[in-house]
Amino acid sequence: MEDIVKNLESLGFTNYESKVFCVLFEGRTMTASEIAKEAKIPRTSTYDILRSFTKKGICNEISTSSAALYEIIDPKIVEDKIQKDFHDTYTSRVSKLKESFEKLHPVFKAKESSKEKREVELIKGFNKHRDLKFMELWKESSKEMLLMNKLEGHIDSEVDEFSMNFMKQGGVIKTLYEVGYNFKISIDGIWQNVTEKNFFEIAGGLQDDVGAVRLTDEVFQTMAIFDRKAVYVNLINPAISKNNRSDVIIRNENYAKAMAEYFDDCWTRSHTIEEYKKLKLNKKQ
Repeated sequence: MEDIVKNLESLGFTNYESKVFCVLFEGRTMTASEIAKEAKIPRTSTYDILRSFTKKGICNEISTSSAALYEIIDPKIVEDKIQKDFHDTYTSRVSKLKESFEKLHPVFKAKESSKEKREVELIKGFNKHRDLKFMELWKESSKEMLLMNKLEGHIDSEVDEFSMNFMKQGGVIKTLYEVGYNFKISIDGIWQNVTEKNFFEIAGGLQDDVGAVRLTDEVFQTMAIFDRKAVYVNLINPAISKNNRSDVIIRNENYAKAMAEYFDDCWTRSHTIEEYKKLKLNKKQ
């Protein structure tokens, strides 16, 4: 019975309510005094709980000439009632949450001036919001995003809608990928190890959908440069898993321009997909 009481408490019942609930479920018609005695709780508390349970439709109150008697309603009906209450409460809270955030989003950082933005931010170790930081920088951009990327872990081959809209609005995306097979891709909803054929298919698809793509033998540092004004760097360390590495955001135009020049130099020395395929074929021969 103690396990049931604990379970009921985890669902939101008080300790006393849980004990009364368990006594009622024994199926007998009982007075409040009898229920209080079996539940081993004060009689005054029992009266309050029984009135509450009656109002919620958990138990029936039967008036007699001598005393009020209480009995549990059909357990299946009680379970359905409680489940509905949980669902209604959840729906109401989610609705209020959405309504609140719809009103809060327009004022997000509304009073923050450009001088107040931190020039350097460090995101250290695991942080599930690092993607949001990346997207925040991208959404602030309108002209260009330069990306140097070492593909690792799990890569979704589907292009997101934001990339497409960015280019439709005149934005330029240039991506320099390191050729490697140390990651998995989702094919028909199943994660599979990448192969040389898969890699070039992915690169070709990205080239068609998200701007210019070029390949190189090695990317020394994963980074993205936004409008040549801000840089997002994912510090590469093979000894540390991808999600636990440190990221650095630098909002400094001079630094961003220097990194953009470095990117342009690497871009010039890299190869198109077709050029890289030919180089690969020539090496095999």
